[in-house]
Amino acid sequence: MRRKTKAELIADLFDAVRTNQLATDKMDDAAARGMGVNRTDARCLDIVERLGPVTAGRLSRDAGLSSGAVTAVIDRLVEKGYVRRVADPADRRRVLIEQTEKLDEVSQRFYGPLALRAMPLIDKFSNAELEAIVRFLKIGTDLVERRVAELIEERSARS
Repeated sequence: MRRKTKAELIADLFDAVRTNQLATDKMDDAAARGMGVNRTDARCLDIVERLGPVTAGRLSRDAGLSSGAVTAVIDRLVEKGYVRRVADPADRRRVLIEQTEKLDEVSQRFYGPLALRAMPLIDKFSNAELEAIVRFLKIGTDLVERRVAELIEERSARS
């Protein structure tokens, strides 16, 4: 069996990333539907789960939403019982958005089996391989975030 050229491997990598993004998108769509939320609300839930209690401003920035839009998202998620507003212990004038036990349970129901299936596969990678994967994903995230900022700026310039 012949070894692939670097160009072929790069093409395979781009294809694998796109295929993974599509699969992740379908998984997130199925989970959002199961949770009874739209995709924007689900994205915000992911941010709250990943970062812990966050301000509405941080949630707005990370989700790419206006302050008015994020307020509506938070209201819907509070009503569903997935998040709650709490006073910031460091500054009682600020409000934080934190996940509830209900979100923990629902998230575990949808994503828990995926994590359980992934762990034995991930465990087969060496530390060096895992470091390379993490580095690649961080580089990719930075590239995508910068391109999103460019597109937003272009759209603003045309308006």
